[in-house]
Amino acid sequence: MTYHLDTARAIINERMREAEQQRLAHAMYLKNRAEAKTRRARLLLARLGG
Repeated sequence: MTYHLDTARAIINERMREAEQQRLAHAMYLKNRAEAKTRRARLLLARLGG
C-alpha cells in the first residue's frame, strides 16, 4: 500500500511542478508581450510628438 501512496505522491508532485513551469512560462509570455506593446506605444507617441 505504501508503494501506491508513494507513486501517487510522485505523480501529483510531478504534475504540480509541470503546472508551475507552465504558469511561469505563461507569465513570461505575458510580460514580454506587455513590454513589446509598451515599446510600440512609446514609439508611436514619440512619432506623434515630434
